[in-house]
Amino acid sequence: MRLLDRLDRELGEGAGLIAIFDYDGTLTPLVSTPEAAVLAPSVRATLGRLAGSERARLAILSGRGLSDLKARVALDGVVYGGCHGLEIDGRHLRFRHPRARSSGIAATRRELTDALPALPGARLEFKGLSLALHYRGVRPERWPDVEEIAASVLRRRRELTAIQGHRIFDFMPRIGWDKGQAARWMVKRMAPTLPNGRVVVLYVGDDTTDESAFTALRGRALTIRVGTCPTAAQYHVRGVREVQTLLRRMASALAA
Repeated sequence: MRLLDRLDRELGEGAGLIAIFDYDGTLTPLVSTPEAAVLAPSVRATLGRLAGSERARLAILSGRGLSDLKARVALDGVVYGGCHGLEIDGRHLRFRHPRARSSGIAATRRELTDALPALPGARLEFKGLSLALHYRGVRPERWPDVEEIAASVLRRRRELTAIQGHRIFDFMPRIGWDKGQAARWMVKRMAPTLPNGRVVVLYVGDDTTDESAFTALRGRALTIRVGTCPTAAQYHVRGVREVQTLLRRMASALAA
């Protein structure tokens, strides 16, 4: 794989590494419910090797809530970004977007809770600064109904926007912040902490929400889309197993 050869070469020549990963569909396979996305022990061990390397800085940037993400990964030395980067914490970095407010999210939660009985299989996930409407369990013929409910929320609540992912609508404050902005914030602050001036930046994600990061990091990072969808990323890998191969190669190259 050209990507692996490139990483082997650059890391073998002593460059530092900043690696940012999405969680669901990237570090773990996509599953039927958010609760079932459990990090494999072998993947956690490899992530721990990266996080513990003096030559590497590891971040995980997800639509999940910050506390949920930290509990699932459960590693020290990692920079965690929750709610698409509205909240960031780890390695002495701490950020909460100053214009992010939860009031509109809380009101939308009440409205959608009332609407859910008409959509069997749909569920809500409240994440503090964002709210996810999951509809992977809804029958396909009812997906247009979910989309209309989401559109109706946005018509009434102009202070919110929605990010659509894998059968999910993520309602967030409309403040012009996304994974692209968050990834750039992370890179800017992690790079000076590496001992070597030469740094390889890597971003890996599988969803439409990661496209903003692929675009924001164009020319600055090696960007990788998991899956075969059209993308702004430079590289594709076929699935989570290839991401795991990538993790192991990076950990080995840094240890050499």
